[in-house]
Amino acid sequence: MPAARFLDAKDRALLALLQEDARQGPGRLAARSHMSESSVRRRIEALRRDGVIQREVAVLDRNLMPGIQVIVQVSFERESPELLQRFQTRMRQLPEVTQCYSVSGAVDFVLVVHAADPAAFERWGQRELTADPVVRRYESMVVWSTVKFDGAVPLQVDGVHGRD
Repeated sequence: MPAARFLDAKDRALLALLQEDARQGPGRLAARSHMSESSVRRRIEALRRDGVIQREVAVLDRNLMPGIQVIVQVSFERESPELLQRFQTRMRQLPEVTQCYSVSGAVDFVLVVHAADPAAFERWGQRELTADPVVRRYESMVVWSTVKFDGAVPLQVDGVHGRD
């Protein structure tokens, strides 16, 4: 994991604005952050180059998408660095898994999984989790609706508000 990059107030202001709407052009970002367009361009390029901005994507309304979303808690039978790494690598490769978190507490991992329907999720769970000898058990919670989803990282920003 790369070392955390120092983010000054201007970086945090730009990131807050980009997390709100990454389609804003340099002119609008410059006006809203009180910087020049050239400074905005340089800073955004540096944030991309340094991996702070990993990618820019469209956020879809899950309530309007077909299929189901399932939150899955996974507990291991036994743990070792190799087994944890193998599980993480598998989860990264599965298109159905859109989020995977290694967590503290009673479970080892929390996943967000998407499937066409409950039967498809059941087949996926049997294939990917039940068949894995390191998985002791998993619990599934079907998401009825998305009340709030915000992929933004909260940033302390002085003098710039994320919303107009």
